[in-house]
Amino acid sequence: MARTKSPSQSLFDDVVKRAVTPVLKPLGFRKKAQTFHRRHGDVVQVVQLQSSHGSTWDEKMFYINVGLAFDAVCRLKNIEILEKPKEYECDDRGTRSRLENLLDGLPDRWSVHVEGDSEGVAQELHAAMERLAVELEIIDGVEAYRRHRWFDRFRPKPENAQVLYILGDLDGAWSEVQGLCDLFADRKSLSQPARWIEDLGLRTLAAKIKPADP
Repeated sequence: MARTKSPSQSLFDDVVKRAVTPVLKPLGFRKKAQTFHRRHGDVVQVVQLQSSHGSTWDEKMFYINVGLAFDAVCRLKNIEILEKPKEYECDDRGTRSRLENLLDGLPDRWSVHVEGDSEGVAQELHAAMERLAVELEIIDGVEAYRRHRWFDRFRPKPENAQVLYILGDLDGAWSEVQGLCDLFADRKSLSQPARWIEDLGLRTLAAKIKPADP
């Protein structure tokens, strides 16, 4: 027996259909459930609308996750290149973040309510998707990501070390690894360069570890 869809779920589906799909579909994104994927050059881009556990029969609350899975990072780590990775699988293949951390002025959680202004939400969401689309069009691989402002929005980051390494900037990658060790100085396993080098696939950097380094 089919499960009855809640009014808030129906409203959410309608908002996505009006605000998200019209922006992403013309760019080559394909939708499955509440996740959109597309290949753009040497990267698979993921936009996911994640339901909040706080949603009710009358109100649907959700987050927007954005993931970038780079072919070059997959090859670096010797892991499978997926054409439709789940958003969390982008952690090992590149990067992922919440939309509000990538674009200024957006809420950290979205919601539609059966008695609320769903048209206003749809308009705001549509505008946010258009802004996101502009940024995603720029990023077609690791080199483009290195030049993009998202690369420097927070450092050090593991994916930054990988991108620099792939692009041949070994000193930059090593500096990023050292920054990660300093960032996690209070956690012994994460303060060791060898741990990051192994986990991130930065094998050539092993030569930079001095005997005195942890």
